[in-house]
Amino acid sequence: MDVEPQHEDKTVLTLMCASIIVALSVAFFFVFGLKDMTGDSARSYQTSSLPLVLIAVFRYACAYLAFHTIVFWMIRSPVPGRMFVVLHETSEEAMIPTMGFERIGTFSSWTLMAFGLAFFIAGTATWMTVFNLNVPPLMNTLTVVLMPIAYGAAFITSTVVRYVIIPEEISMERPFGTYFKNYELVMHNYAAIFLALDLFLVQAELQWQFGIFPVFFGIVYVLFSYVYARRPQGYYIYSFLDPRINMAPVYLLGLLFACSLFYFGLWGMSLLITWNALLGGLALAFWVSRIVLFRRQVKDNPYAFQTSS
Repeated sequence: MDVEPQHEDKTVLTLMCASIIVALSVAFFFVFGLKDMTGDSARSYQTSSLPLVLIAVFRYACAYLAFHTIVFWMIRSPVPGRMFVVLHETSEEAMIPTMGFERIGTFSSWTLMAFGLAFFIAGTATWMTVFNLNVPPLMNTLTVVLMPIAYGAAFITSTVVRYVIIPEEISMERPFGTYFKNYELVMHNYAAIFLALDLFLVQAELQWQFGIFPVFFGIVYVLFSYVYARRPQGYYIYSFLDPRINMAPVYLLGLLFACSLFYFGLWGMSLLITWNALLGGLALAFWVSRIVLFRRQVKDNPYAFQTSS
C-alpha cells in the first residue's frame, strides 16, 4: 500500500517570516514618526458636530455591549459553543464544544475585545473632554492605536464571515444557525456598524500610516494561536494558521495584509467624508450593508435569508 508522502514542516520558515514582519513593523513605526502622529491625531477623536456628551454616551454604550457580550453571553454562558478545529498532535479536523474562556480564542472574539477596549478608552477621553479635564497622553495614544485596530479587525471579520465562513458551512451542509446568536451578531455585525457610525459622527483624522497598527494586532493574534495550539490537547482554531503547512508563510502574510487593507478602506472613507459628508456617509453605509448579515438562508438563493430563531 502506498503511503502518502509527508510535507515538510514549515514552522521555522513561518516563525522567521513573523519575526521579520515584527522587525519591519517596529522600524516603520520609528521611521515615520508615528509617536508624534498619534499625538497630533488624538484631538480629532474628541470633536463632533454633535454634543460631545452624546458621543461619550454612545462610546460607553458600545464598550458595555462588548464587555457584556464577552462576560455574560460567552464566558459565563452555560450553553456550549461549537467550533471546528485542527488538532495539533494529529493534524485532524475535529468538532469541539467550547465553554468559558475557551470561547474567546477566536479572531472574532479578539476583534470584539479590541472594539470594546477602543470605545472604552476613547469614551473615557471624551468624558474627560466634556468635563474640561486634561486627557493623559497615554490615553490619547491608545485611542489612536486601538481605533484603527478595531476598524481593520471588525471589517475583515464581518466580510470573511459573510462571504467565506457561512457559504462554506452551507456547502459542507453544516448547521450554521450559531452564527446568528446574540454574541455572534455583536462580533460579526454590530462591531462594524458602530465603528462606522463613530467614524461618520466624529470624523477623526486618520492617516494611512496607522495601517501598521492592525498589522501589530494580527501578528500578536497569530503568535497567540501558535502558542495556544502547543498546549496539552491544543488545536488550531483556523486550519490556515497551522505554521507547519506548506502555505503557512503565505497565509500569514495574507492575513496581516488583509487587516491593514481593510483599515486603508476606512481611511479612504474618512477622506471622502471630509470632502463630502453626505456622499461619504452613503458610501460607508453601503459598504457596511454589504458585509453584515442578520438572517439565514432559505431555498436555493445563497443570499436569500429568513429571520433566525
